[in-house]
Amino acid sequence: MPRRRWLNVGLGLVLVGVIAAAYFTIGSSDSTAAVSTRTTSVTQGALTATVTGSGNLSSSRMSSLVFGASGTVTSVNIKVGDKVKKGATLARIDTASAKRTLAAAKASLTSAQASYDELVAGQTSLEEESAQLQIDSAQLSVASAQATLRTAKKKLAADTKAKAPSATLTKDKQSVAEAEQKLASARMQLAQQKATAAKDAAGPTAAELAQAKVSIENAQVHVDDAEDGLEETKLTAPFAGTILTLAGAEGDDVSGGTSSSTSGSSSSESSSNGTGSTGTSSTGSTSSSSSSSSSAFITMASMSALEVTATIAEADIGTLKVGQEAEVTLSASEQTMTGTVSAVSPEGTTSNNVVQYPVTVSVTDPPAAARLGASVSVTVTTGSAQDTLILPTNAITTTGSRSSVMLLKEGVATPTVIETGLEGSSTTEITSGLAAGDVVQILTTTTSSSGVPGFGGGAGGAARGIGGGGR
Repeated sequence: MPRRRWLNVGLGLVLVGVIAAAYFTIGSSDSTAAVSTRTTSVTQGALTATVTGSGNLSSSRMSSLVFGASGTVTSVNIKVGDKVKKGATLARIDTASAKRTLAAAKASLTSAQASYDELVAGQTSLEEESAQLQIDSAQLSVASAQATLRTAKKKLAADTKAKAPSATLTKDKQSVAEAEQKLASARMQLAQQKATAAKDAAGPTAAELAQAKVSIENAQVHVDDAEDGLEETKLTAPFAGTILTLAGAEGDDVSGGTSSSTSGSSSSESSSNGTGSTGTSSTGSTSSSSSSSSSAFITMASMSALEVTATIAEADIGTLKVGQEAEVTLSASEQTMTGTVSAVSPEGTTSNNVVQYPVTVSVTDPPAAARLGASVSVTVTTGSAQDTLILPTNAITTTGSRSSVMLLKEGVATPTVIETGLEGSSTTEITSGLAAGDVVQILTTTTSSSGVPGFGGGAGGAARGIGGGGR
């Protein structure tokens, strides 16, 4: 027989086996089963494939704010629930010590700058005159020392010629030695004055200028540190948002720490925390103790940057990609918001042998009524097709990777292999094997029982689609 005939016979046998299994599984001495059929047609139209999940609203931008310095809280300008603008001052601690440190640092910088400016300007005319006067004075000292030495030598010569007593001669010799020492000192002083004057006239050296610049730079660093210290006495909002927690009040003593911020669903970024120090990435968790350097004095979040991390079944995760459109629905009010897939986790979690993957959806139009932690459902559009062939999914039988339908031709149901594309909530795209208008048969079994042990009695109806199957 031709190959197609063998294939049709095989599919028919599979169908008979499915019907028999259904009968023997459900039926018993006191139950009956009936097989019925209905038909549906292949249509031309649009189809959208979606994946659903659930989760809770959260903010993609949060900050845990901590004073960068230790001190006593002097003002708190907010309360929980307040909406604040970016840069708003939220709280302060005592600034007296920080201001004194800054004033001293600025004075040192001014002094260093003045010294540098004086060095660059070089010698003034007044300084030149002063240097010349010092040289003239040193020369006079040399001349005076020379005259004193000549006098001492003449006296020694005269006393020696006159054969003066030994004590007199000894004294004369001491006077000569002292005069010689004074002359040498005067000459050295003169040389130093001339050298200093020459150096001052020549201007500063490159090394002296470099050292003076280093002094200015060091002084500027101290000023910057002092300004940061003053800035660390206040907490400012790093972005526009809502105050979530407040862990202190005026009069509390706090310890300096480091504020932190989170931004985005899959990564966090360091940011300025408004206290003059640099924030480190973290989850933005808080603590109720305002005296601990690891706790947050204030936590806040942006209510305009909401997101939801939904759990998606393993069978559906392969169709999800960053950038796909999504619809987020608030469970309490059924209000909907639009969103976009911003992250798909490569790692799943297993619970009761079921694997699910976290998928983050960023909300693009959060309503004013949205609240953090609210339960939401997420529907992600994974694909769509326009002007395509569509058939109800329960008319298709799938075994492994092969799909088939019971195609009616001249009143006879014939097993027919088809190829499928996108699968929607109740319909599936047909890519080959059928044409628009083709009629497909759907077989169903209906069972009734007057009392099946373990299930209870009564006439019940259980309808099953033979050939209906999801993938």
